[in-house]
Order: sequence, then structure tokens, then C-alpha cells
Amino acid sequence: MSFHAADFWIVITHLGAASITLPLFLVIAAELWLAGQKSDLLAWMVAMSAGGAIVLASKIAFIGWGWGSASLNFTGISGHTMLATSILPVWMGRLLAEPDRRFSLSGVSLGLAIGAAVGVSRLALGAHSPSEVMAGWFLGLAISLTAYKVMRHRRAVQGVAGLAGAFLLLAFSPSWSGYFPTHKWEVDIALAMSGHAQPYVRQDLHRPLRESASEFSWRE
Repeated sequence: MSFHAADFWIVITHLGAASITLPLFLVIAAELWLAGQKSDLLAWMVAMSAGGAIVLASKIAFIGWGWGSASLNFTGISGHTMLATSILPVWMGRLLAEPDRRFSLSGVSLGLAIGAAVGVSRLALGAHSPSEVMAGWFLGLAISLTAYKVMRHRRAVQGVAGLAGAFLLLAFSPSWSGYFPTHKWEVDIALAMSGHAQPYVRQDLHRPLRESASEFSWRE
């Protein structure tokens, strides 16, 4: 991969970073709160919390105990993909809504496409496997569709949604995009819960298969 290609994928992957997507979520949440759409906000927050818990649990299970799937090359759901796919479609759906419309389906679709691009960037950068990215995208899809279902009859406030988009410019800032060291936190939590001194890594997932294959070849 050339330098320019890597640089491109790094910017794309930052669109799913917690330090960018969570502030974006908070601005939209503030809009919903001020607009009196508290039930809509609650539904989205519950869905987001459940999705975040599932992602975190999948990562802690592997990092702390090595629970994963060698055949699927699965060590935990892609958090970047999940966050991008669960927040960007909601934001873009409200941002691109026409004055007489509550939500823009084209905006939702564009947000889902960007979430998919974030997933591809995780593959290009070697951060995740296809199964982990797909799990993150479909989980994010479920969350964003939940938000769409409860918000589609509400009028968006484009000014606030447009302001929220300023956070996406931070994708070009490596320091800000890595402001939340989420992976370090996941490792610390996993080790504290499991009591192990070292985290499991992807190589550990495939080591039993390689050792079994080597043993079988030797016996043959």
C-alpha cells in the first residue's frame, strides 16, 4: 500500500473514531432534547448503549479469555464500523431532509454507505477481518434503523444538524481522532476482569489451528 493510499484510509477510518462520532451523537442528542423529542432520544440512546455493550463484550471476551472464532477470523466486533453506521445515517438523514420532510432516505443511505467505507478502511489498514467488519456494520444498521423508525415522523432542525457536521473535519487530525484510547481501555478492562497478565491477540486465535496442522503433517 502506498503512502497516499494509507493516508486516505486513515482519514476514512477516523470517521468511525469514538472521539468524532460520540461528540456528533451528543450534538444530535441535544437537538432532540431541546426539540422535546425525549422519547425518540431515549430509544436511540438505549439502542446505542446496547450496541456499545455488545461490541465491548465481544472484545473483552477475546482479549481477556481468547474467546473468538478461528474459522471466521473473529476477535471482536469492529467498533469503528458500528459507531459510523449507527450515527452517520441518523445525522445525514436529518441533515438532508427537505423542509416538508421529516427524514431523508437518501441521507440515511449515504450514511450507511459511509459506514461501509469505514469498514473497508478497517480491512485496508489490517485492523479487522471481514467477519468483524460485517458484524459491526449490521449492528450499526440495526441501531440506525431503530432511530429512523422512531424519528421519521419528527421534523429535523437542519441548523443544528449542520453544526454537528463540523466534527467530521476532525477526521483529518490524527491527534484528535485518537483522543479516546478506546483499545487501551478495552485491554485494561479485559485484563482486570480475567486476571491475566497479557492480552490475547489474533495470532493466539490461529495458533491452535497451525499447531494442529503441523502435528497432522508430521504424523502423515
